[in-house]
Amino acid sequence: MMKSLFFASVALFSLALPAAAQKGGVAVLDIDEVARQLGVEEKVRVDLLAMQNNLNADLQRTQETMQKQMDGVEKAAGEAPTEDQKRQILATNQQLNEEFNRLKAQAQNTLAQERIRMINDFRTRLEPIALKAAEELGLEVVLMKVTPPVFTYAKSVDITQATSKLAIEAGLQVKASEVTNAPAPAPAPAAPADGKEKGDSKGKAKE
Repeated sequence: MMKSLFFASVALFSLALPAAAQKGGVAVLDIDEVARQLGVEEKVRVDLLAMQNNLNADLQRTQETMQKQMDGVEKAAGEAPTEDQKRQILATNQQLNEEFNRLKAQAQNTLAQERIRMINDFRTRLEPIALKAAEELGLEVVLMKVTPPVFTYAKSVDITQATSKLAIEAGLQVKASEVTNAPAPAPAPAAPADGKEKGDSKGKAKE
């Protein structure tokens, strides 16, 4: 899942001013390898997993609250609900499902935005370090090895290891913490089948 993490949202890793690019050569950087060596890739994966577990736990608690609300509506209708009560049960269940789906989409968006923030933060902190590694070779432009595709290049312009070394010296190396798994959220209440009696159409969670 995280194999190509650092190339999902940004197309180019360029570190030189236009004027400088005309004078200097081009360095090549494997930013994925730098992220692996610094422990950043694993930390991002673990941190996002922990965040996902927390969001799932929140969704599960919300689902349980909604299910209790649905059960309360059905209980108030009794064993032989009227047509109006049946419509109320269906309307309540639809409303709860829509709200649950909205919260689920919001949680997914929050996770995606945090992933982008983590990646951009790493790239921002790495930029001056990669440029310094390139300048030590007399180069003034840094291109990523994977995006855009680099057809071929001399190994002498590969600054991946030099960048990793400088980044470690700058304190960018990190260590991922352990993740406590949380249960996945239960689905939202399922709408009772239209036209069935109360006893046959409880608003139960979807399978």
